[in-house]
Amino acid sequence: MITESDELSERLDQAALIWPECKSRTELLRRILDEGSKAIELKAAQISTERVDALNRLISAGTGIWPADFDKQRKAEWPD
Repeated sequence: MITESDELSERLDQAALIWPECKSRTELLRRILDEGSKAIELKAAQISTERVDALNRLISAGTGIWPADFDKQRKAEWPD
C-alpha cells in the first residue's frame, strides 16, 4: 500500500496525460514503476561501463613504467 502524497498525485496526473489508456491510478503507478525500473537498469549499465573504462585508462597509464625485464632484475637483487 502506498499513500498518495501531493507529489505522487502530481506525477500520476502527469502520467495520465502520457498514458491515457491506463484506466486507474494503480495502473499508472505500475507503469511509472516499470519505466523507472528501465531507467535505473540503463543508468546502472552506463555506470558499470564508465567504471570499466576508467579502470582500463588506469591500466594503460601504468604501461611502460617498469622495464620489460623488471621482474628478472628484481629477482636478481635477492640471493638464491
